[in-house]
Amino acid sequence: MLMLGHADAAMTLNIYGHLFPDRLDEVADTLDVRRLAALAERSAA
Repeated sequence: MLMLGHADAAMTLNIYGHLFPDRLDEVADTLDVRRLAALAERSAA
């Protein structure tokens, strides 16, 4: 999300959510998993 210039996942979904209206839960879950992985990687460094 930072690479896209968005402050958080909600902003990303608000901007791009219309592209996959039937899969918003899946997209949100994927964003959350990747966010947690990035945070874990960052704190391990």
